[in-house]
Amino acid sequence: MAGRLQSIRDAAIELHVSPSAVSHHVRAMEDWLGAPLFVRSVRQIRLTEAGQRLSDDLNVAFKGLNAALASAQEAPRPLTIRVSALPLFTSVCLIPRLASFEARFPGAAIEIETSNRVVDFDNDTVDVAIRNIRQPTQGLTAYKLMDLRATPLCSPTLADDLKSPGDLRRATLIHISSRPDGWRKWLSAQGMAELEPRGILTVDTLPAALDLATHGRGVILGLDPLIWDAAQIDRLVVPFASAPVSAGTYFLVHRRHDRSNVAIQAFVRWLREEVKSDAARFARLRSIHGSRIASGAEPSGSQP
Repeated sequence: MAGRLQSIRDAAIELHVSPSAVSHHVRAMEDWLGAPLFVRSVRQIRLTEAGQRLSDDLNVAFKGLNAALASAQEAPRPLTIRVSALPLFTSVCLIPRLASFEARFPGAAIEIETSNRVVDFDNDTVDVAIRNIRQPTQGLTAYKLMDLRATPLCSPTLADDLKSPGDLRRATLIHISSRPDGWRKWLSAQGMAELEPRGILTVDTLPAALDLATHGRGVILGLDPLIWDAAQIDRLVVPFASAPVSAGTYFLVHRRHDRSNVAIQAFVRWLREEVKSDAARFARLRSIHGSRIASGAEPSGSQP
């Protein structure tokens, strides 16, 4: 800049620094190069031959750098969103529908964390969380996705010995560690708060509980309606009719200030549309699998 303006003072004014600061940097550059860059007079400076060559080369380099930065700034930024969701919701709702999201938003990048933990939006890098909760946390933007009901499920073999809720005293109840009071609330709703089962098994996720149930290890509380879309459902039955019991609500939540985030809002709109359009299909699945209650019908796909 001093070379273009041919003045230390004018360069200092344009850079908003002192003339001595500009002079210091020029001297330091000359010492490093081992050659003078300016011919100095009382009121003016002019570039030496070496200084002119350096100035021309630097101007070309700076123009290239500015062009590269401008290009990077103007390039379209991919939609990137970090999602934390419960294991059953991830396997039943998210993973089968990712192709739909990617088709609508080409180049979108989604990172999914499958976890039962409660997201700390003040410290976590998660953008969106899907959680089974009674009420959304204050200070967050929340969207209701679906209500859930607890439904007992077990293998057909175990169901032969279970004709009413009271028969669970002869069964092993499979608990989910993140919802340890699930069975207690369900039994209380059936008027059997004091019932003691033969045994208890505890696992950390509902998919793991489903696997145990399909192997005849006990009875689980499935989450209607999602449970009807689980891969294991054709190997399970509802052993008896019972009073409906709420199992919470799936909410989609994110930080309030992210209401203006294009990527997050695109994901929110897409997921809400997917869940809404799937309501009728879930209702059909409930009627198909629910028809096996106390009917003695074998699960579809079973062998005679």
